[in-house]
Amino acid sequence: MTTECGRCAGTPGWEPMEVEGVTRLRRCECWTAAHASAPSVPREFREARWATWRRTAENRHALAAAQAFLRGGEDGRDLLLCGPVGTGKTRLACTVLNESWRLGERSMAFARVPLLLYRLRPQAALETSETFDRLVAAELAVLDDLGSERDAATDYTRRTLLMLYEARHDAGRRTVWTSNKRPSEIAAFMGDDRLSSRLVGRCDVVGLEGRDWRLLARDAPAPDRRTDMGPALAGAQVEGLGR
Repeated sequence: MTTECGRCAGTPGWEPMEVEGVTRLRRCECWTAAHASAPSVPREFREARWATWRRTAENRHALAAAQAFLRGGEDGRDLLLCGPVGTGKTRLACTVLNESWRLGERSMAFARVPLLLYRLRPQAALETSETFDRLVAAELAVLDDLGSERDAATDYTRRTLLMLYEARHDAGRRTVWTSNKRPSEIAAFMGDDRLSSRLVGRCDVVGLEGRDWRLLARDAPAPDRRTDMGPALAGAQVEGLGR
């Protein structure tokens, strides 16, 4: 919500409207844009924002890199978030989508690479074309979990991901990748260094380290409901969950 909005200047967040001669209020578009999450973001990460990111000494640099990516605009570099499972890569990528949505961007997409490759398989020609075209057209896209689809990449995997990234780059679209693998490991997985070379050349490569937030939350003791600290402790444990 902004103070410059002309629709709800007198009633911030609520837009007056006439219904059968009676003035009623409805949520203003500026409020919706400021509070809603990007539609393609998985349910687990719909509340992901800069303000809800759990900062640690091991991930502060990653948050700064993600914020710099968003400030970079259409001329900025892409972003590759890599590191072990559970360190917050997907959450941070979805935070970029949600914050971009809050700022007014509406052309965006989120796709998990293993599922995407399944949907783009040659046997589903019509769906393949539509899915591919939508991903190319999105101004901002997150391609999540690169390299987790199987033990080794196939020629189909190599060609599909390379074509998708080339098409997006040629169209001036920006991409955030996440992977459990470093660029050198992506090259080994692919059996080819064409995609990894482009990732290194076009992306700011940011590594995340630290604890697996999911396991930390699972193993944390249940809050002591006999004290007033239980709810606060539970919130501190859950905050920052993500891949």
